[in-house]
Amino acid sequence: MKVSAVKYLVVFAIQVKNLLEYKINIYLKLIRPIIMVAAVGALWLVLFKVTGRDSIGGFTRKSFIIYLLVIRYIAVFSPGGASITEMNEEIRTGDITMRLVKPMHYMVWLFARNLPIPLVSGIAGLLMVTLLAWFFGAPVPTGWSGVLFCLSVTAAIITQYAFYQGLGILSFWIYDVFPIERFYKAVSGLLSGELIPLTIFGAAAQSILQFLPFASLAFIPGGIYVGLFPFSKAIILVVSQFIWAGFFWILVLWSYNRGLKKFEAQGG
Repeated sequence: MKVSAVKYLVVFAIQVKNLLEYKINIYLKLIRPIIMVAAVGALWLVLFKVTGRDSIGGFTRKSFIIYLLVIRYIAVFSPGGASITEMNEEIRTGDITMRLVKPMHYMVWLFARNLPIPLVSGIAGLLMVTLLAWFFGAPVPTGWSGVLFCLSVTAAIITQYAFYQGLGILSFWIYDVFPIERFYKAVSGLLSGELIPLTIFGAAAQSILQFLPFASLAFIPGGIYVGLFPFSKAIILVVSQFIWAGFFWILVLWSYNRGLKKFEAQGG
C-alpha cells in the first residue's frame, strides 16, 4: 500500500511541537559544540603560536576556528546514538512488529521522527556561526558558494542518517551493535576531518580521503564554508557527496529488507 508523504509530515510536525515544549534540548545542543570547540581550538591556537606560522594546512587562525564551529554544528544534525538505541531495542525485543503493522515505512518514519531537534538546532547553530564569522571578518560563503554549502550540508545530513540507521539495522544480525558504533565514531572522527582537517595529511592521502564518504560528514562542507576549495572542485566534491549518500541509502534499504526477511523467518 502506497503511503502518502503527508503522514510523515504529520510525524515531523508532532515532533516539532514537542520540541517547542522542551526548548532546553535546543539550548543544550547549541551550547555543547561551543564548549568542544573552545577546548580543541585552544590546542590548535597553541600549535599556531609554537610553529610561528600564519597558516597551517590552508587554514588561518580565524578560518580554522570558524571551520571547527561549522563542522561541530553540522554534527548536531546527526540523530546520534539514540536512533541506534531505539532500533536495537525494538529489533531485539520484537517490538518492531508493532511498527511494521502500521501504514508507514519504518525507516522513513524514523527519519521523520528523529530529524526535528537536530534540524532546528543545526540550522540555529550555523546561523550563529555565520553571524560570528561576519562580525569578525572571517570567510562566509555567499552567492553560488552559499548554495553549494547548503547542498553540501544536505548531503552530509542524508549520509549521517544512512550511517546511523545502517548501524541500527545490524541489530537483525548482531545482538549488541554499540561496539561497532564506537568503532565507527573513532574512524569517522579521524577520516571525516572532524578531529584533524584532511589538509594536514600528505597530498596523496588527501586526494583519496576527501572523496571517501567520511569526508562528506565534515571536511567538505566545512571546507566549502571557509573557501578552502576552488569553486569547480567544490562542485565535484558536492556531487561525490550525493553519490555516496544515494549509494548508502540504497544499501541501507536493501539491508533492511534482508533483515526483515530474517526477522520474520525466525518468528519475530
